[in-house]
Amino acid sequence: MVISAVSTLALYCARCGNIELHNVSRFVINNSRRQLVCSCGQVQGAIASAGRHQYLLDIPCVVCETNHLIFLDSKLFLQPKASRIYCAQANLELGFIGSPTAIAETIARHKQEVASIASEMAQQPDGQGIENSQILLEILNKIHDIAEQGGVYCCCGNSDVEAEVLVDAIEISCSQCDGRLVIPAKDEHDLAQVSAMGIIELVPLRRTSRK
Repeated sequence: MVISAVSTLALYCARCGNIELHNVSRFVINNSRRQLVCSCGQVQGAIASAGRHQYLLDIPCVVCETNHLIFLDSKLFLQPKASRIYCAQANLELGFIGSPTAIAETIARHKQEVASIASEMAQQPDGQGIENSQILLEILNKIHDIAEQGGVYCCCGNSDVEAEVLVDAIEISCSQCDGRLVIPAKDEHDLAQVSAMGIIELVPLRRTSRK
């Protein structure tokens, strides 16, 4: 069995706004501190070993105007899916870590979501667009996180649910019983509400019977 020792760090660049990919080897990190530099020349941080099973990511945050020290468990290098890296103070997504395949899939999904939102904006009447598209995307990311942990489901027992991006909300629907839940996505308060959720449970629609 071959186990890859290489993972990918995908970090948002504060200067150019792009996502820069850094392939990192656990064996190399164990012996030195590696500086992470964007292709535009911006220093995005550094990563170094912090013991047998942990690594320390030193990353600057433009929102907090300070450097965050984030401990990464060595298991993150082995898991097939991507894990998000956050600024806990501002609830801001700083990047991802995971296998190269998982990172590529995550970035592709983000591009699709951005394209979907852009399409929604273009279709709004009288030039009305989605003013808080960043909030909308962050809330959508939070819902994805909860879903990946099996925390999005319907009371009818179905876990096959769908999410639709609206102008200022995200509607989650059950494909089995037509249950629906609309999650507001307009401002920081809505983002904080979703961030505090551990599960998202849909309630089946009640059908009234005629006598």
